[in-house]
Amino acid sequence: MWTAPYRSIRLLVVLATAVSSFPATAQVSKRSPSAAAPAASTKVTLGAIRWDNWSLDSPYGQVLADPGLRERVPYYTERLPNGKLGFPGNTKRALNADVHYAKAAGLDYFIFGYYLESAAWGRNPSHAAALNRALTNFVLLPDKLGIKYALNFNLSFPSRDVPMVSAAITKALLGPDYMRTSDGSAPVFFLVNTMATWLKGLGGEQGAKAALNDMRNRVKAATGRDLYLVALLFNLSETEPVAHRLGFDAVSTYATALGSNGKSLSYGSCAALAQNAWRVEAKDGSGGFLPTVTLGWDYRPALRDPQEKKNRKPNPDWCQPATDEEWTRQIRGAINEAANNPRNDRFQSVVIYAWNESSEGGWIQPTLSEGVRRLKVIANAVGRHPTIPPFKLVWPTRIDPKTCPVGSSSISTTTADAGCKSANDSMTSAWPCPPGMQIAGEKLRKGPSEEGGKISLIWQERLCAPQGR
Repeated sequence: MWTAPYRSIRLLVVLATAVSSFPATAQVSKRSPSAAAPAASTKVTLGAIRWDNWSLDSPYGQVLADPGLRERVPYYTERLPNGKLGFPGNTKRALNADVHYAKAAGLDYFIFGYYLESAAWGRNPSHAAALNRALTNFVLLPDKLGIKYALNFNLSFPSRDVPMVSAAITKALLGPDYMRTSDGSAPVFFLVNTMATWLKGLGGEQGAKAALNDMRNRVKAATGRDLYLVALLFNLSETEPVAHRLGFDAVSTYATALGSNGKSLSYGSCAALAQNAWRVEAKDGSGGFLPTVTLGWDYRPALRDPQEKKNRKPNPDWCQPATDEEWTRQIRGAINEAANNPRNDRFQSVVIYAWNESSEGGWIQPTLSEGVRRLKVIANAVGRHPTIPPFKLVWPTRIDPKTCPVGSSSISTTTADAGCKSANDSMTSAWPCPPGMQIAGEKLRKGPSEEGGKISLIWQERLCAPQGR
């Protein structure tokens, strides 16, 4: 289990009334601009927040090991030899699938939670490197279909780590896949929360201002690129002015967190909280603003993890599931807010919470029972339906290699004998083709385990191709 410093992103709920003090009973108007057609979507980019503590060697995923949570369980979940579920979401094959799913949904970039591989304040750099493995494998993909990425520094850091922060940004910018603003700057996110801890690490406001200037200068000297710095905040009315004084170019939020009264709120009420925050920021803000669309908020499953239970309020409020129409209105409303804010001239973008916050309640990725539903909703909301070239989805089966005569070449699943049938398991093996694509073929092949060990596995390969071909 990750030590406490690496769990700070999961402490969002401690700040639960954070986004604003707007009443939770507010309703979405049927005549809201959010119901408008996505006319502005061509110039507004969509970024999806990622939280990548989903790996075979992390016990965290067991919070989802419940048949009643199949709507949250990721498509890539597999059954391990010990009978527990494994969540290899940081593997190259999962990241390759994510890219294709994201493209089908009309997303433009991932916002990867980045953990500085520093030993400051007693942190373990190896833990940070493990959390960054999904980003590492994403960067190594040979074809990302135009999906870009941006870094989000999830932890506060001391002044002495500013050169390390700058080096991490520089390394990312030297590759071809980093996100750009309209003027060519590179957006970099910082999870600042309510400012106090973040400012303390940098020696107060003056120290933080100097740190941001130092980062800009170091990265500019190394890459020739300017930075577009985004603070992910809570209590926007209090923290937004501070962020702009420090030199941030824009502000946003990580998610629309709620209160701690153990109450269920309609999705319309949760959406209205965000919408009110957008409008106040558009009216009173002093810089750029990236509206956040929170697809869901319900972290009760996370409380099954002992470490999470220590760090979170035990009686959270939560959002009821949304309808497709409610999500569509919220997404289109955020696009309109981003496009019409005059201070967003350099970067018109919407932040969607989230790609894979399955235990916390927000996800886009396909799941066992929902399939590709959320990909379709987003694509339809923004009017983006790209044609994706054929590609393969690959995952390990629960087939004993001794019973399945897979030799040096693969065999078709349609011609395989009874010994090649995988055990039924309602908690594994979704791997659906993206919207607009269909299964064009399936094969089994023998190969080594993911870690490159000597244990032989039977792998399933699913060819997805555009429908109609």
